[in-house]
Amino acid sequence: MAYSAIRYQKNTCYIQDSLLGEVLKSIFIEVDNKVSSSSDKYGWLMQALNRWWGDFEDFPPGLKDIELDEWLVDAEKRSVFEEILILSLEKADEKIFAEILKFKTVLTA
Repeated sequence: MAYSAIRYQKNTCYIQDSLLGEVLKSIFIEVDNKVSSSSDKYGWLMQALNRWWGDFEDFPPGLKDIELDEWLVDAEKRSVFEEILILSLEKADEKIFAEILKFKTVLTA
């Protein structure tokens, strides 16, 4: 079973590649629900998800890393991302809940 990294600043958590796609879809759904009402606030996150999804599809197992530093460049963007993670966690099933929580963990470690 392969794992890829979620990185933010000097913090790293590892996520199962087999669940990473489902986690990204869950986050995407919440961003998609928000971006139509406020593209200025959430549009950058849609771009980030497109990049992460591209990496997920293109890279081999164990190399599908999610690099957050490039996107969470200020407190506002970090806050927006945390808001989306909370919404994703509220709707997550048992299988991906712990994997989504790893994104929050890496932000607060």
